[in-house]
Amino acid sequence: MMVYKGLLALALATASIYGAFCVGLYFYQTKLIFSPTSVLTQTPADEQLAYEEVWISPEGRSSPGNGLHGWWLPGLPGTLSARALTLLYLHGNSENIGANLGLAHRYQLMGFNVLMVDYRGYGLSPGPFPNEDRVYEDAIAAYRYLTETRQIPNQQLWLFGHSLGGAIAIELSTHRPAAGLIVQSTFSSMLQAVQLTGQYDWVPVNWILTQRFDSLAKVPHLQLPVFYIHGLEDDTTAAAMSEQLYAASPSPKSLWLVPEAGHNDVASTAGPDYFTKVETFVQQTQPVVAIQAPVSPVE
Repeated sequence: MMVYKGLLALALATASIYGAFCVGLYFYQTKLIFSPTSVLTQTPADEQLAYEEVWISPEGRSSPGNGLHGWWLPGLPGTLSARALTLLYLHGNSENIGANLGLAHRYQLMGFNVLMVDYRGYGLSPGPFPNEDRVYEDAIAAYRYLTETRQIPNQQLWLFGHSLGGAIAIELSTHRPAAGLIVQSTFSSMLQAVQLTGQYDWVPVNWILTQRFDSLAKVPHLQLPVFYIHGLEDDTTAAAMSEQLYAASPSPKSLWLVPEAGHNDVASTAGPDYFTKVETFVQQTQPVVAIQAPVSPVE
């Protein structure tokens, strides 16, 4: 009898610990998903790049010193500059726009005007700790800034997302029109991304996950050209997830799996091919529009 009571007490204690851990994951999962930093380790000024510092209010208006902080990188003479295209750059879950400047500059060299923004809680953007709903709202504010304040026609606006930013860009593209979408090193859904790690196989992830980022359910509804790019050696988000997204997306679409590339070095590993692949896709799918230079922000 004493042995039975001891086993029962052990089982109850184990269940209590397990339940407490699951509850902790439920309430603190945003801390595991989002890793913002406030220090900008690199700025356009450091690299002597042409740029303009911008601040964007939640309504998408220019609001100096308030709201989302970002950089506007005017397009340099390049293959796409004659088309007066603009790229909204949405970065991933860690660090801030400073860590993404190198890749954004590549698009600037292609001829895109590039807007980089930090979600609330990242970089110099004040606000509460990020979650799925908030980063979606921030992407919409950045989009409205481009289309309303800078008066950029949506036919000349491309969306770009890296990693978690890819899921944000996909969500944005299902609610706002754009010329095209480029998604790099992203995942099909947060649930599948977690399951593929195998770290939480003993936890009912599907029951407690609130930050779904379910891109696989959204891409069948895309109504714009989409280009998926993924490194085959990516050990953060498996390339197979971009293959799933590609298969579920309507045409026009393209998928480029880059040999030997990891999660953050696709462009540097691919070298000049990166420019060629992106520029070719844009040129083949970009609708012909009247060229209109972006206006200065309205204060």
